[in-house]
Amino acid sequence: MLQKLISKTAIDAALLFDKKGTLIDSENLDNPETLSAMSAIIVEMCQGLIEELDQRDLSQIILKSESLLIIANTTKEDQLLIAVTRDVTKLGLLMKVLENFEN
Repeated sequence: MLQKLISKTAIDAALLFDKKGTLIDSENLDNPETLSAMSAIIVEMCQGLIEELDQRDLSQIILKSESLLIIANTTKEDQLLIAVTRDVTKLGLLMKVLENFEN
């Protein structure tokens, strides 16, 4: 499933995990267990920030550096999917694809 996402969007890597940080699947990443655990902490912190601003559900987190784009989305199965690309021009495409992702 993640390989299909990678080939469809030409991203570099993908990671799927539950809200506790338990790895479900990954493609093209070293240390995916560590990345899923760290990502779960980031998601939890961002959810707290959203709630402090009187919002309900966090649906997406976007992290961007000079040469890397990371987008984390919640899935319909209440899991988290992260897409990683070095092509920061893919932001719009990835946002649309990840919003409609089903595993």
